[in-house]
Amino acid sequence: MIRNIKYEYLLVFISIVWVVFFSFTLQLTPYFSPICDDGSYLYAAQLLYHQGEIDNTRPLLLAAIHGFPYLFGCKDDTVIVWGFVLNFLCWFSTIILVFKIISLQCTRKKAFLYTLVFISLLGNLAHNFNFLSESIYIFMIVLSIYFISKYYKSQDFKYLTIAFTLLTFNSLIKPVSLGLVLLFGLFYIKHLKSILFNKYNLLLSCSVLLLLFQMLWIKKKYGDFTISYIGAITYYNYLGDKAHCYQNNLEYIPGETLRAKQLNTLTSHQIKQLAEVDFKNQLQNNTLNLCKAYLFCIYSNSSKGNFIISQCENNNKTSYFDFFKFSFKVVSKLQNIILTILSITLAGYTLLKIKRNNGFSTILSVAILYIFLISAMSCFQCDRFHIAFFPLFVILYSVENQKFFKKKEL
Repeated sequence: MIRNIKYEYLLVFISIVWVVFFSFTLQLTPYFSPICDDGSYLYAAQLLYHQGEIDNTRPLLLAAIHGFPYLFGCKDDTVIVWGFVLNFLCWFSTIILVFKIISLQCTRKKAFLYTLVFISLLGNLAHNFNFLSESIYIFMIVLSIYFISKYYKSQDFKYLTIAFTLLTFNSLIKPVSLGLVLLFGLFYIKHLKSILFNKYNLLLSCSVLLLLFQMLWIKKKYGDFTISYIGAITYYNYLGDKAHCYQNNLEYIPGETLRAKQLNTLTSHQIKQLAEVDFKNQLQNNTLNLCKAYLFCIYSNSSKGNFIISQCENNNKTSYFDFFKFSFKVVSKLQNIILTILSITLAGYTLLKIKRNNGFSTILSVAILYIFLISAMSCFQCDRFHIAFFPLFVILYSVENQKFFKKKEL
């Protein structure tokens, strides 16, 4: 028994030591910023639990998870602490899931070494210290991938049903996950009947009903049958605005241009209509600059280090702070650049040889490329969006590497 679980214990121990060391050297403690995205997540939780309303940008499930302590009469401070605890629980759980997924493909010793690579990724660790949704979102993706890997080992469709359930729920944490549901649905369309009709279909039905409830609420309250307005706002303020600035030779400062300030005077429905009209117009009449803006967003998100590390300050006046801050900034930047390049290259190569590929590698590759491409709707996010596909890259690399050595042995 001890032999079978020693790696899990060791990974948790290493992770805890790593968190303590990282936090101590950078003087980094959980931080809540009311004027950044953190504030909007807390507001969504307050709105749900205090007024019974759903926010127009932060979906229902995320607000319900974040605001859970409100059920017991807790104050905002407790909810914020709960959010940080949840982040670290999700990060630790993701570590174990990465290990378990890889151990289905190769030996537990190799899986342990691969998982250490994921633990070392600074961006994934640093985001736990902010009141954001990334850690929960990544955990849900990796958990769904775990059940997909179980399907390929057992050929039992219940695992695919659970995976689709998790991805659907995850779209109520970050709406971008709905794209994965649709892409994976197309991939498994031949097995749709088996996925929908088994003893676990009640779980899938619950997730779909909750999704429909969210969309119907938004339709009734704001006028559009959509999960959230965050996509329209993000496009208009980032990708669309950057393309507009290229066209008119203007300086681009996110949220500070006349276009961006215009949104403050509009309703959610008007913002969505404006964003749709703007996208169609730019696609037809400003195509080159829209493409340039898209490439700029890709470059911006792929070439920077972690912003949380950059914001650390030497409040305790320690002699070693500057060394560790500089080192971690450089490492996080290199990790973002190198892992982004490797992820896209490996995923693209895997899809090119799809006929000789197993379905699990294809699913991982599709997820990596989708997250990478959709993240370019925004810019100046450093590694915030790319850390979502880093654990998928570690898993994909382990799978492809294992296949390579098996072929070599033959």
